[in-house]
Amino acid sequence: MLHGWQPIVVANRPPVESQLGPGGVERITRGGGGLVTAMSALAQASDAAWVAVARGDSDARLAARANEAGVVEVSAEDGKKFRIAYIHPESEAYDLYYNEISNPLLWFIQHYLWDLGREPILDSRTERAWRDGYVNVNSQFADRVVSLAQKAPGRPLILSQDYHLYLLPGMVRQRLPGAFLQHFVHIPWPTPQYWKVLPRHMRDGILGGLLGSDVVGLQTSLDVRNFLLTCEENLGLAVDHRQSTVFFEGRSVWIRAYPISIDVRAMAELTTHPEVIVQEAMIEAWRPEFLILRVDRTDLSKNIVRGFLAYERLLESHPELRGRVVFWALLQRSRQNVDAYRSYLGALVSAAAHVNRRFQTGTWMPIRLEVEENLFKAVAAYKVYDALLVNPIYDGMNLVAKEGVLCNTKDGVLVLSENAGSYEELGTEALTINPFDIDQTAEALHSALTMPKRDRSTRARHLRQTVRKHDIVRWITAQLQDLNELVAR
Repeated sequence: MLHGWQPIVVANRPPVESQLGPGGVERITRGGGGLVTAMSALAQASDAAWVAVARGDSDARLAARANEAGVVEVSAEDGKKFRIAYIHPESEAYDLYYNEISNPLLWFIQHYLWDLGREPILDSRTERAWRDGYVNVNSQFADRVVSLAQKAPGRPLILSQDYHLYLLPGMVRQRLPGAFLQHFVHIPWPTPQYWKVLPRHMRDGILGGLLGSDVVGLQTSLDVRNFLLTCEENLGLAVDHRQSTVFFEGRSVWIRAYPISIDVRAMAELTTHPEVIVQEAMIEAWRPEFLILRVDRTDLSKNIVRGFLAYERLLESHPELRGRVVFWALLQRSRQNVDAYRSYLGALVSAAAHVNRRFQTGTWMPIRLEVEENLFKAVAAYKVYDALLVNPIYDGMNLVAKEGVLCNTKDGVLVLSENAGSYEELGTEALTINPFDIDQTAEALHSALTMPKRDRSTRARHLRQTVRKHDIVRWITAQLQDLNELVAR
């Protein structure tokens, strides 16, 4: 970590959750999701304070324990300790910030999800959500960050995260010109033209806010290229494409790709957890000869329905596989307070039911659909799949691809969308698919299940080596090296 600096992590979600068990006994567990996992490692390494929203009763219980500086010190069940500073936006402001602007508006733009012939329709409600929600909550985050930074013993290093907080760097820069700011975008960055879905003052505000940073981190080289083009074409800024630098208000802002990854050691340890072993035995008791797996949130960007349609095409064109294969979709509910997500969950359930009605027999169900959040079951499933389908429409990275190939013990084959961020690192050893082409996806699944053992083994070994080499430590180290170099300059 940079000597003499005081890191502050800023993210919408806190790193821990408080749960009340039987008899009111409290359990504090680490939060889920790739962002929390990745930034928890950095927070542990640097003793950073973590600024987040107090979202419900769980966070409120923890926030009530804040010391005079407004910081809560907590220990999770796994022994990891965190220093958390909560903000408390009004429920209406948070709803506008999260459920109107962040999700779905920005999320849909950055994953190319809008059906532009019909949506979105932007009006005074959108403007109010931007002003009273997104700008308001970003401003509350900025107030909290500035307060912490002014009390810190070292020079502040602000590490803000993702699409919820695009305005934060610019707000903090105005009040703390001596701070060092990095913002990391965990989701894809689309082309300049697609950003024009937003009114000019919104899209320009987002870019101006991000360029308050010293470094803007993105997932892939394509994201970096799109970001540079967006600055050049939409704001008319001077850009050095070779040096990946944007010149903004007299400063040079570095734009860099830092492909996020997983904690390889922690994931490897998890594969031997007693509960994982129990789940693995349960899977072996019901699985047929071939197991196709997907592990995903029920998000539109994950392209789950087309995956089921591709599997239907596989069973049509290769009837010899009927009764010998199961497609196991292990899903977690996502954003069910947003209409489009509720509708999509219903659509994917209907698609799975259609395939099952068409092909099932008295002893065989083609699709096994489970909607629950069970980490142990997911890891057990990773260990035993024959084919792992990762076919997002667009994805910032997709850590399922990395987790799956690391944990698998069956020389399983990765079938990977060319639009997943992880394709840049894993694509050469995966079977590549266009996520919109269900015939191609069906044939890729067939190739995965029938691939010669030697080829399967070689691909699986190379995938594991890549993930081990490009782990979460490397992700953190790459960012710190750039920060050190920039500070030195």
